[in-house]
Amino acid sequence: MAELKIIRAGEAETVPMKGGRGSQLRFVNTDIGATALDVHLNRLDAKEPGGSYHHHSKADNVYIVKTGEGKLVVEGETYTIREDDVIYIPAGAKHSLRNVSDAPFEIYEIYAPAGEAFDFVKDD
Repeated sequence: MAELKIIRAGEAETVPMKGGRGSQLRFVNTDIGATALDVHLNRLDAKEPGGSYHHHSKADNVYIVKTGEGKLVVEGETYTIREDDVIYIPAGAKHSLRNVSDAPFEIYEIYAPAGEAFDFVKDD
């Protein structure tokens, strides 16, 4: 059974994102014993190249925009998302995200289920 954890954002593990997009602060994941949930903060660099168009077979995805502005594509429709927006992307929905601004774009990302049930299926 997993134990209670208090993660201070300033002390969270920070790892580079794939493709030189920015960095990720890891809060809740299998490293701390979570098996059904993943929570992290993506810090996307200004004018970063964007993520792959993809979906997750079983995992719902939630974005909470902390700062900045980005372009989100879901099932071919493009949306501008900004600070304080909360976005729900259901399992199976094809999507991608990129920072199109000259400023950093910070977005909390939550997956459930995570761990062994989580997959990343490229669609482009």
